[in-house]
Amino acid sequence: MTDQNQTTSNTEGGFCSEVKFPSYSTLSPEVKKRIEENRLKAKAIQLERRLQNGSNRTSQVSTSTEQQNTNSSTEQQNTNSSTEQQNTNSSTEQQNASSLTNTNANNQEEKLRPMKKFQNYVDYDLSKMINTRGGFLFETPDENSKKRKIRELEPEDPPIDPYHPDTPRCKECKTVEIDYQFHRIFRVNICRSCIDKFSEKYSLLTKTEAKEDYLLTDAELKDEERLPHLSKPNPHKSTWNDMMLYLREQVEEFSFEKWGGAEALDKEFERRQDEKKKRKDKKFKSKLADLRKRTRTDELEKNRYKEHKHEFGMAVEDPETGISTQTCSSCGISVEVVLF
Repeated sequence: MTDQNQTTSNTEGGFCSEVKFPSYSTLSPEVKKRIEENRLKAKAIQLERRLQNGSNRTSQVSTSTEQQNTNSSTEQQNTNSSTEQQNTNSSTEQQNASSLTNTNANNQEEKLRPMKKFQNYVDYDLSKMINTRGGFLFETPDENSKKRKIRELEPEDPPIDPYHPDTPRCKECKTVEIDYQFHRIFRVNICRSCIDKFSEKYSLLTKTEAKEDYLLTDAELKDEERLPHLSKPNPHKSTWNDMMLYLREQVEEFSFEKWGGAEALDKEFERRQDEKKKRKDKKFKSKLADLRKRTRTDELEKNRYKEHKHEFGMAVEDPETGISTQTCSSCGISVEVVLF
């Protein structure tokens, strides 16, 4: 087929058949109007099906309207002035189709609304929540909330240059392989072997041991200039406060300076132990006295309401009156009796 006005031939059966196709310009205005209406209805049905399948509504409506506008513009160029009335009808039908798609989109949004009894469970904004990998979802935490401080990683040991004159060396064996944790925190140059060898000087003490053995206070132990400390997680419970470790040599030096030597520290320690023992004995005696008092009052209460049995002796006759009486040996009560 080369043209709509040309004829087509078929010579397979030994005969020729000619079919003529009328051009669009030769059609009547009523036929053109019916064609345009059917085309627009088909477009509207196609859009509705795409929306029901969950495709993007806005992009489809915009693309469909653009295609309709381009098709109508090309067809308007090919048609004569008699088709202007058809274009106006097509524009009204396009508006109806777009209104139908909008109503369908609104209906679909209404279907997505949650039920009333489940509205309290979908009010959270998931975009602002953080996955804590603990099985729960929390909202963005407040800056003022109490949070456990994040532990910083310890810095790596610097490179060792044994030939440099300023390289720190161990104060005991003069080696360059010092423990940089002691050097950084306690400002002491010592190696690991000397720490184990001289444990009476370089062992670590807890805060409780420093308070009980060297008689130091909390305020003195918080002075990081004189008594630096190493913080480690509490081995008994991770949620408790960090464990504070002090160097024994520094604690002893500070304690001897405070109490005036090791002998004065020992005397003060013994004096406090004696006072502690006296307070303990005094408290024990007071509790024992209170216990005895309570047991004595209980015994008196029991004897008060206990039934008394009289133990009368022999009857004694009064020579003046001639009346015989008997007296109880425990309570002293006397009773007149008649002798036969």
